[in-house]
Amino acid sequence: MDHPIRYSLLSALAAILLLLSGCSISQTVSVEGPSVVALPSELMETSGLLCVEQDFISFNDSGGKPVLYRFDRNGQINHQLQLSVRNNDWEAISSDGEFLYLADTGNNAGQRQLLFIYKVPLNWSGLKQPYQPERLEIQLPSSEKLLPYQHDLDFEGLVYLEDSLWLISKSWDSQIPARYKLDPGLKQQKLGKAIPFANPGVLVTDAVFDHHHQQWWLVGYPDPRKAIWAYLSNTGFQPQIARYDENLLLLETKALPTTGQVEGVCIDQDKQIWISEEGSKQSPALLIKTGFSNQ
Repeated sequence: MDHPIRYSLLSALAAILLLLSGCSISQTVSVEGPSVVALPSELMETSGLLCVEQDFISFNDSGGKPVLYRFDRNGQINHQLQLSVRNNDWEAISSDGEFLYLADTGNNAGQRQLLFIYKVPLNWSGLKQPYQPERLEIQLPSSEKLLPYQHDLDFEGLVYLEDSLWLISKSWDSQIPARYKLDPGLKQQKLGKAIPFANPGVLVTDAVFDHHHQQWWLVGYPDPRKAIWAYLSNTGFQPQIARYDENLLLLETKALPTTGQVEGVCIDQDKQIWISEEGSKQSPALLIKTGFSNQ
């Protein structure tokens, strides 16, 4: 949970349409092209998104149950995997095709010295639950006391690429996201050198790499401390998606078809881009097919 401002006009519209139609919460509705699916209550604080064949995998962030959920394009949960670890602040997920890498790397308050990445089989059949995953530990640099929401050591993106893991910062302080290279085979390591992206103008909440075009896609929303009108008017933010080349040169940014708190992004096997949006008391969490593709 990153901030208390969670209102979404698109979310509200989707919820109203569902209520008026009398249909189940997982029904798909169309809003100006993109498709919007209201996710079940188990994923109210969905954080991170992975496309797997025709399905998705997601989970809740800090304080949520230590459970991975696999669901279809209608929002129907088909499989769950409980892990025997604590959900400190799960924020991102990636895969090498055989294993999942789950990032327990949220650090809004700046009080963590150790971050964790859990390695979980992609195939859950036959796994004893709760499953004990392999754990990678990332030591943050020692420094002066960090102030909540005023530092760069908070991480909400994780990408597996070329036998490495890339951890991507939200960067509350500098507003410039950076990626950090990690070794998925090393159980204990220090956070290395920051490799900055060009500033996309938003706080980055997830990332995905397009192997077909060798490009990065980052999603996020404006800094809530600066979007005062959105807070006062309850109109929500205007989250963005940014596209970069393999050298981290910013190619373009686009407005996403929502005004809510976007937390996840993935690209499916048909090259379509999907996002997930955290829910609130006023509206459910959402799975949104953006209408964008990497073709």
